[in-house]
Parts: sequence; C-alpha cells; structure tokens
Amino acid sequence: MTARTHSRIISALVCAVAVTAVICISHLSRAATPKARHPLAAGARVSSAPVQAARPYRPVLSSEPMGTWTTPLDTITIFVHAAMLNTGRVLLWGIDQGSVNPPPPYTPAKLYDPIANTVADVSSIFSADVVCAGQSILPNGKIIVTGGTVIPLAIGGGGIPDTTLFDPITETWSHASSMNYPRWYASNVELANGDTLVTSGHDQTGSTSVLRNETYNQKTGVWSVLPASANNPNPGPNYLYPRLDLLPNGNVFQSAPDSQGEVLNLITDTWTKVGKMNFGDRYYATQVLLPNSYTAFIVGGTPTNASGGGTTATATTETIDLSAQTPAWTYGPSMNIARYNHTLVYLADGTLLAVGGNSGPGHYANPVFTPEIYNPATEQWSLMASQVGVRAYHSVSILLADGRVLSSGSTSGTTYNHYLEIFSPPYLYNGARPTITGSPGAIVYGQQFTITTPDAADISSVALVMPGATTHANDMQQRYVPLTFKVGDGSLTARSPASGNWAPPGYYMLVVVNDSGVPSVMPFLQLSSGT
Repeated sequence: MTARTHSRIISALVCAVAVTAVICISHLSRAATPKARHPLAAGARVSSAPVQAARPYRPVLSSEPMGTWTTPLDTITIFVHAAMLNTGRVLLWGIDQGSVNPPPPYTPAKLYDPIANTVADVSSIFSADVVCAGQSILPNGKIIVTGGTVIPLAIGGGGIPDTTLFDPITETWSHASSMNYPRWYASNVELANGDTLVTSGHDQTGSTSVLRNETYNQKTGVWSVLPASANNPNPGPNYLYPRLDLLPNGNVFQSAPDSQGEVLNLITDTWTKVGKMNFGDRYYATQVLLPNSYTAFIVGGTPTNASGGGTTATATTETIDLSAQTPAWTYGPSMNIARYNHTLVYLADGTLLAVGGNSGPGHYANPVFTPEIYNPATEQWSLMASQVGVRAYHSVSILLADGRVLSSGSTSGTTYNHYLEIFSPPYLYNGARPTITGSPGAIVYGQQFTITTPDAADISSVALVMPGATTHANDMQQRYVPLTFKVGDGSLTARSPASGNWAPPGYYMLVVVNDSGVPSVMPFLQLSSGT
C-alpha cells in the first residue's frame, strides 16, 4: 500500500465520522415518507420590505473548507446513469461488475435511499439494454430513457428505438411507444411545454449518427419526427451526446463536442450557427446554462476524440451569451486541474461542483481525484477534499435533496467503480441549517407562493433546483432558478418563474439559503402551467 493510498483511507474514515452529525440533522428535517408533500402555509404576514432578488453565494469561513467524503458503499453495479427522483431517492443503472453480456435482467438498476444509506434492486426485466441511452425527466416525474443498445453487445452494438419509463411512485419500469429511429448515445432535453427533444445517437449499425430529430409528446406519448430542415447539423459518426440547453426564448442551444455552436428554432425547425469556441472542439466536456440567463458555460474537455478517448485535457472554460446580437465565446476562469469525462453539478447554493474526470490519454489514464467548486459570484475555482474512487468515463454525480452530492461509476476496472461516495460541501459546515416547515406541493407559472420558515429574517436567497439526470459527463436536465421574494414574519413570499422557457414544467427542489451560505434541506414541488 502506497503512502498516498493509506492517507486516502485514513482521510475517508475521519470524514465519515465528521459528516454523520450533518447527515442526521438533515434527515430530521425531511418529511416522514418519501412521497409526502409539504402543504401550502396559510395566513403568513408579508412585510412591506422591497422585493429581494436571489443573491449568489459568497463563501464564509467554514470548519471544513474543502468538504468531506463518506466511506465508499459497495453497490455491486457500475452505475453509468443516475436520475434524481421526486421521492428523494436516486435511480441508478448500468452494468454488473465484470459482466459484458449478462443474462436477464439486461440492465441492472438500483434505488439509493440517501436517508437510510441503502441500495435496493429495481432492475428492468425487459429484453433491452438501456445503458448509454439518452435520459431526462418528464413533467410527471417519470424518467424517460431513449434508446440503448442491442443484445448481445458482442455483435458490435447498435441503437434500438425503445422508449423506457421509470415510475418513481410504483418504482417500476414500463415501455412507452418506440421512437421512429433507433438510437445509442442520444441526447434528451425537456422543452418549454414539457415535451422531450431527442437528437443524434448511433443508428442500428452502431457506426452512423442519426440525422433526424424527434419529439416525445408528454401528454399523448407519441413521437413526432421533425422536418428535414431540423436535421442534426453535425452528422459525423463520433458526434454523440451533443450538449443541449433550453434557452429562455424556447430555442435549443447545441454546444460541444463541435466547436461550432448551433441554435435550433423549434418554430421554424431550422438551425442557426453562432460563435465558435476559442479552444476548438471540446469532447467529453460539461456544460450548464447559468441561472436566469441566456449564457451557456462550458468546462474542460479534450480537443480530440481518438479511439478510446481523448489525448490531453484542458482546464479552460468558456461562456457565450446567446441573447447578444452577435454571440461569441469568451474564455472564463480556468479550473485548477485539467480534466475531461468529469461531471458538473449545481449545488444547493448555486455554485458548481466539478467531479472526477481524467487528463488522458484515453478514457481512464491520469484520473482526477480532487473535485473543485466554481463560484459564479467571485469567478473562482476552489479545490475540495479528494475522493477515493476513479470517476472517469461512465461516471455519474448528482445533487441530493439534503445538499450533498452522490458520486459513482466509471468502467476503469479499478476497485471502487461499483461503489458510491457522498460529498458534503463546505456550506454544510458553516453553521445551523435554515429549515422549511411549510411549502406548496404544486405551483403554477407566475404565482406568488408562501414558504414558512422560522429563519425568514436570515434568508438571503430562494431558488428552484431541477433534479439532475446525468450520464457520460453531461446533464442537459439540470437548472438552477433563483426566485425573487419578500420577507414576512416567519415566512417568505416568493414568485415562481414566468414560463416554461425559464423553467420547464416538472418537479423541482425548493431551497432557501441563509446569510451564512447554508442551504436548507430541499422539499419537492411540482411546477406547471395549471392547465
């Protein structure tokens, strides 16, 4: 055992003890059952204070400035996909350790309960492999998985047209109507009306990218092919999992891996080229849309897509404002460590956590164990405590409802690939957490709603956080939506987003953050048009 390994093990054990108190406090704040909703509080008094806009979190002195990791938990399965459910549990699926062409069930899946720290089997019994599929969350909370690969994988692989749903309430899988085109490594993004756009992916041969794009109607369950004018503008065979973001005007922005940005107008069904990235192509990079803006933020990546992964990683970042008359990419603050195949997660305070990745060459060489947090307010990256497992290609990470982050997966063949680890960010060590004692289970666009909290006077921001759905270093689902609010006596009156362009319909986690930068445990609420 090397000194470095020994140090990591000791550190992990110490961190496990340190984080227990925080976890226990957050568990006590949670509803009695995962399915419970927080009722709308009535009769709260609203002060005449001016409306407050959510303020970005600014770091304060923390007793654990680098955060802590729990001891890894063995799950047997290597998780390639993860999705946050509106019950507070996390759905994860992938492959069994050491299995390439397993017998049925073809796709082992597990439910992780962050409160009990337990893993339950919910594997699909269907004769399909939905690993390396597209994924997102429907407005009703169900997970929609698009495509996957043929069985057995040994014949070379190729796309399938299957649409597979997971119901978080019954905790069961079901089939929906099939897509018009088979896909493998496709991208999903939810649109402003709640429908799902799917693009790209390998066809049934496994060698050619699908040109035609299609949408899934969330009300009828029917797939519709978009006109040829909306065909994928980057049809290369390696253009897989294109990064997508829904813009506040209802259009969809496509960034990475190709350096040339493209915007899809869903009214005219046409693409428009926008600025080229200064770095060039960014394979296996991560991207998010910055809060309440037209600004896309892309992080890391590699300039090549050689067989088995890239060659060298970059620490650079870039932003582009799609509301500008002539959008152009601008370099932003670089990470401390160059990486690709990493995940990027919105934390409960609106900061961003880059987890794992590797610096190449290939998908696993030179893994990065040290995550870092980006603060949009200060435009600075800060190194965090190192984790134990290699989290490179095929890894996942996702924000939990208690403000911690789950990290797991990667097919590197190393010891901890089939383990999961939980990270507690520094904000959980900045003092007592604010509590939400009452909030609505459902709201509509443009609505004022009441949040009851004994900590109202100390709240600096209120936001909705869209549950994550991550795979292959991308999460087109996540969104952080700050809300304006007024402070009352033991309550806050917040206003929901104006439309689905700013926040697509569905379940969100509601968070309040106090003046010390500490977030509450986040109850779920459902946002809709009310029709």
